[in-house]
Amino acid sequence: MFVFAKRALLFFALVLLLTACTAHLPRYAPDFSNPVYTVAVLPFYNVTNDVGGAIALRQDFQKRLQNRHYNFMPLKEVDEILLNRMGITLGDQLEMTDAIEVGKVLGVDGVVYGYVLNFDDITTGVYNVKKVRAGFKLVDTKTGQSVWTGGRGVKTVIAGGGKAGVGISVLKEAMDDDRFEVFGAIKGIEEIKGLKDWHIIRAGATKKIEDAAMLSLGEKLITKALGVHLWLESNTMMDLVMRGFPSGPGVSRSMDDNQQAQPLAQPAAR
Repeated sequence: MFVFAKRALLFFALVLLLTACTAHLPRYAPDFSNPVYTVAVLPFYNVTNDVGGAIALRQDFQKRLQNRHYNFMPLKEVDEILLNRMGITLGDQLEMTDAIEVGKVLGVDGVVYGYVLNFDDITTGVYNVKKVRAGFKLVDTKTGQSVWTGGRGVKTVIAGGGKAGVGISVLKEAMDDDRFEVFGAIKGIEEIKGLKDWHIIRAGATKKIEDAAMLSLGEKLITKALGVHLWLESNTMMDLVMRGFPSGPGVSRSMDDNQQAQPLAQPAAR
């Protein structure tokens, strides 16, 4: 079993690395009826203990705007303006203001809020799970109304100990999924659709607890070393969520039709 597990881990690492390196974003047609053109992706509200996970998801969301016909503000500029003019550095601090005020400060038509609820890699031997869950919304800064919302959870489960381990894992997952109400206190999250929906990438079981633990822990060590920890779960979640994300108009109402979308220049200080 040890030889098989070792080969399985090496194969998984190779596939994951090749997939991450060759991933590409599809092209979308512009939506000329969309009033939102200039967009800023705000710092994400992070409920988890993994700071890097929230940062990676925010960067991925920004990357996916590149082929959606928006004029987006670089993340560094968003962070600098929020810090210097509003004293905001974290996503949960955005509850102290609203989208209309943030839009005025940043000088954009729309802002993206993100809420990272799970970025977990749990290894116990009997119960081993990787899960990523997040919700997002695009808000029109002129009206304060959400133009789009989307959320999803994605998980991978490996149970150890045969049927007993599978039973424990199923019970544990059911208990965790029923605890969504703990996030209810987060302002604005109630309108995001799909946060209670889970997509399982893969589920497996081993007869021995130590085999499941070795597979789960080995995968964690390899993916962290490659800089793609929870990439499969994160990328799948983003793919599912972004399917319904609206395209931008491609040009501003005040721009010439021949001008192309590009990173938004930093607005002058008022």
